[in-house]
Amino acid sequence: MRRSLRHSLASELRARIRSGEWRPGERIPSEPELARRRTVSRSSMRAAITVLEEEGFVSRKHGSGTYVTHRPALRNDLGRNFGVSTQITLTGSEPGAVDVRCGVEPAPAFVAAALDVAEGEPVSTLRRVRTANGRRVVDMTDWCRTDHLAPEDLPTIGSIYAALAERELTVDHGVAHLTPGNAFGGVAERLRVPTGTLLLTIDQVDRTTGGVAVLVSREHHLADAFSFTLLRRGPGDAGEEEH
Repeated sequence: MRRSLRHSLASELRARIRSGEWRPGERIPSEPELARRRTVSRSSMRAAITVLEEEGFVSRKHGSGTYVTHRPALRNDLGRNFGVSTQITLTGSEPGAVDVRCGVEPAPAFVAAALDVAEGEPVSTLRRVRTANGRRVVDMTDWCRTDHLAPEDLPTIGSIYAALAERELTVDHGVAHLTPGNAFGGVAERLRVPTGTLLLTIDQVDRTTGGVAVLVSREHHLADAFSFTLLRRGPGDAGEEEH
């Protein structure tokens, strides 16, 4: 129900932006004001704005407010921090999830270092295969601290960003590392592809405005399932000389 509400609210806000009610560069009303006008909780409105932020319609400025973006909303723009559900939806497909497993697991070394916990300390873990119109396209694992999201609070489908936002842990930015590779072992089995199938692996750590790491993720994407775009600024002086 919460997922349905936040997407309904996001749809209304998106329509108001597209109609020109709020123009690029303009600040939209605050979350409490929008929530009061719509008679919904502030957390639901915050989650809806998070959806729009993932889609590139708005950007949050700490201590200032939420603004309509100037930049174009490019499909699967790597410069935007969007969830896999949004990524799949933007391709025109219906997102889904299979082989879902939620629980508490000992933190691997790289997860412990990112979340600032001891190696082996219990962390909430969500493993799932994301589908696009039923096709298995992403094998993914998410880790977070149990005091941020308990295992039962992890959404089996939908945006973990929105779930964190509902708990006052809005993600401000993420640092991702992209690595090309091939599917082997359990990854190939879960995606149901031949061994050696091309993959794009994305390892990411997401943080709040205060720099607190709230989510670590590892995603194995089928290389032929998505295309990505990147908005490149410039050129600077070096670019002008080269071109």
